[in-house]
Amino acid sequence: MKRLNLVALVVALLSLMPTVSWGQKKGKADLEGIWQLCFYISGAQDGPTSLRAGNTFKILSKDGHITNFTVIPGRGAIITGEGTYKVKNNILRESVKKNIHLPMLEGLDNDLHFTLSEDENVMSVKFFVKEDPQGNVIDAWHYETWRRVEMPAEYPQDLVR
Repeated sequence: MKRLNLVALVVALLSLMPTVSWGQKKGKADLEGIWQLCFYISGAQDGPTSLRAGNTFKILSKDGHITNFTVIPGRGAIITGEGTYKVKNNILRESVKKNIHLPMLEGLDNDLHFTLSEDENVMSVKFFVKEDPQGNVIDAWHYETWRRVEMPAEYPQDLVR
């Protein structure tokens, strides 16, 4: 059953591929493609930081659909959210249809205020969360860093599949 679910997820993601831009064309607000959630780490409390890749991805298709999914090492992957999106100025407006990570956003528009790095491959976002899933007031901004996933010129020799 688990294998069947993973196969269904892979088929669903592959069906999005024709509508996904793979980073070949980049404009100021061209966010189409696949983005990977990242985090900053440091070897010392006040030391330099480096950006490391996480297990969560955001697919922004050309036709305005958004899919978030998380890879669970050794177990497969799950879709964590879906809906539609529009970009205007430096706001990525997600119209959330379903979200199992942040269910309080379901049925709402979630505005992600973003800035892009100079090469347009790192996107820093902030979004406001009014309350948690239980209705408790949070009233706080949340910050995330996403890195664009690009296709390398050739297949990596050390890739483990």
